[in-house]
Amino acid sequence: MEELTTASGQRTNYRFPEHFLWGAATAAHQVEGENRWNDWWEYEQAGRLPHRSGACCSHYELYEQDFDLARDLGHNCHRISVEWSRIEPTEGQWDERALGHYKQVVQALRRRAIEPVLTLHHFTNPAWFTRRGGWLSRDCIQLFLRFVERVLDELSGDVRYWITINEPTVYVMQGYINGKWPPLEQRALLSAVRAARNLAGAHVAAYKAIKSRDPDFQVGLAHSALVIEPCDPQRRRDRLAAWTRNLALNRLFFWLIGERRRGRRSLNRNLDFIGLNYYTRCCVRSSGMGMGALVGRACKLPHHDRQGCFSSTNWEVYPTGLGATLSEFAQFGLPLFITENGIATDDDELRCEFLKQHLGELAGAMEDGVKIIGYLHWSLMDNFEWDMGYSPKFGLAATLPGTKQRIPRRSAELMAQICRENRY
Repeated sequence: MEELTTASGQRTNYRFPEHFLWGAATAAHQVEGENRWNDWWEYEQAGRLPHRSGACCSHYELYEQDFDLARDLGHNCHRISVEWSRIEPTEGQWDERALGHYKQVVQALRRRAIEPVLTLHHFTNPAWFTRRGGWLSRDCIQLFLRFVERVLDELSGDVRYWITINEPTVYVMQGYINGKWPPLEQRALLSAVRAARNLAGAHVAAYKAIKSRDPDFQVGLAHSALVIEPCDPQRRRDRLAAWTRNLALNRLFFWLIGERRRGRRSLNRNLDFIGLNYYTRCCVRSSGMGMGALVGRACKLPHHDRQGCFSSTNWEVYPTGLGATLSEFAQFGLPLFITENGIATDDDELRCEFLKQHLGELAGAMEDGVKIIGYLHWSLMDNFEWDMGYSPKFGLAATLPGTKQRIPRRSAELMAQICRENRY
């Protein structure tokens, strides 16, 4: 087996727990294709977004083939999402064929001895939901809960691990602050706060609904865990900006979903595990007045020992950040689950190195006592990457245009070896 090392270069040899979950992740709008009833599709067709998703990877039709690939790569777990807009294309009207399709999808995973991890909301909303105000509307939580209950009616017999909402802070930032994703609002701070509160309420409502079906179900959310550091640690303004940004992006949402217990906010009643999507770090520099001073701006200067070690999306490759993230979130006292981790690159050797170094950090954290359920790589195959289109290549397998054929990369075989041996 290939030798794996931590990012610091220290050799490690760690055997993972017997039931550790290994696999990859996908999301409906990014792989299914032709999701014609959601807000992203509507904005794409209107030219309000830079790229059109189109047929994507045709995963809606080819899911059996994709799950064969996952099984052949030694995966025992796979993360998917259900597309709300397929299930409820018109308000209050359910598409039984779509519900039946997703039941077939999770059963197809089960037949291959692959544990399904089901995400209920992964960025997209039904177009009708967005038109009536989306996550700012007064009844958005009730509408989402109605959808969750209907999914539970169909799928609760086949799914144990549930993720309510994917990256709520990213959704809020991109939709209401940066204005890059639907509903394309910019610097709408009050709307951002309101949407975040409603998403938190939706998570809590969904958590309680799922647990009421079966207390043994494991329910979490997938959080975008961004390492945030000051550009200049000696500069007080940079340190303050990094602290404030970390509070807003890594802490606030967990405070919103916590319940007051003995004078403190507790997550234990509203989360069984914390899903962490880790990719990179952000170095911030405080500048000017207002928000630029308070939360800083992303610094463009190099802050890495290995100059030029960046993904094709210009995200810094920073493996030690994963170890730091796991240590930080372990303080919440809940099991952790790496629900996304990967790199956009056309250089698969870099992806192999990325895997080795990040898994070294993962194992190091577990050796230090951090409880981790599993590791899911983003992504099983190249797919549609939101406002970045099809250019970023995150897949363990390449997706060939036209034929949609999946071609496993060497990184897929490297991870397969790790999965099968359950050690690194």
